[in-house]
Amino acid sequence: MGVREWMKMVTFVGAGPGDPDLITVKGRKKLQEADTIIYAGSLVNAELLENAKKDCKIYNSAGMTLEEVIEVMEE
Repeated sequence: MGVREWMKMVTFVGAGPGDPDLITVKGRKKLQEADTIIYAGSLVNAELLENAKKDCKIYNSAGMTLEEVIEVMEE
């Protein structure tokens, strides 16, 4: 089994100044490819989540403990 077959990737995408039109092309692509998105609901414009694929699991970290966030990242 190759490294890519078992290794999961965590990518941090900056939300910029809040305007969804100002996200980078690469950031939008990462959101479109993600299986799971954890976002800070108090900081991230929810319109950015419209870029997520239909079966993506989306979590608002505002109501989560650090342990819960880490658990989601390890899944």
